[in-house]
Amino acid sequence: MALDVSGLRAVLHERSHHGIEVMLYRILQDKMKKPKDLGAQAKFVLDIWRERGLPMDTPDVEWCIKFIDMADRLNAGEEVVLDTPPTEPFTEEEMAVVRKLLYERRSIRQFTDRPVTDETIRTILHAGLYSPQGCNLDSRRFIVFRDPEEWKLVRSDIPLVNGVMILICQDMQVYNALPHYKKAAPQNVYFDAACAADHICLMAHALGLGAVWLTHGEKTQQRVREYMGLPETFVTRCHVVLGWPDEAPIKTQRMSLDEATVKKK
Repeated sequence: MALDVSGLRAVLHERSHHGIEVMLYRILQDKMKKPKDLGAQAKFVLDIWRERGLPMDTPDVEWCIKFIDMADRLNAGEEVVLDTPPTEPFTEEEMAVVRKLLYERRSIRQFTDRPVTDETIRTILHAGLYSPQGCNLDSRRFIVFRDPEEWKLVRSDIPLVNGVMILICQDMQVYNALPHYKKAAPQNVYFDAACAADHICLMAHALGLGAVWLTHGEKTQQRVREYMGLPETFVTRCHVVLGWPDEAPIKTQRMSLDEATVKKK
């Protein structure tokens, strides 16, 4: 009951994911026997969430409730039928858009003074929020700096004159609430932030903006925490600067796929 809300939310997510979701699909296809009291731990955490008067109508909590409900129905011997459609290959027209997004994105470091609207920033952040993450913990947080004085808080090799800076951060109380997870997969915290930064850059490109993904160290993390009045458990991982492009650089190329694919000797 005393657990930080971020930590409790992470436990609810993780138990709904590992305690129900990863088994559910195999159970429904008769590839796995249903454990006794499927989802009991997630349901226990949800009861605590409800008892503390926390919101029940956010998309993530509604997702957990949906899986807990399916687990309850299976435990009661009822039939559960999923109505989600299977993944279908993209059409050639859709693939053309995918190729344009993946293979034409490039790092932009100079921007015009054309303003980026708040709604555009929200669209870009939403893409970052929906990027892949380990165990559905929802640790990612975002800080948007528009003020040039705030840009100085972040050590960067990009002399930002115009544009917007987005800091991809993590609430480490999420991981502190799951100590076994920190021990088993400590590397995930970096991957989760990196995935969000990648999605942010891709959405910016799709909207016609330019962006570049950058990293920073512990001194920057501390400066940002002090400036924002945040606890030590709040960590900035990397940042993206973006805006309307004022350059058209040559797209960097990679080595051949054959060279990059390692085979057993």
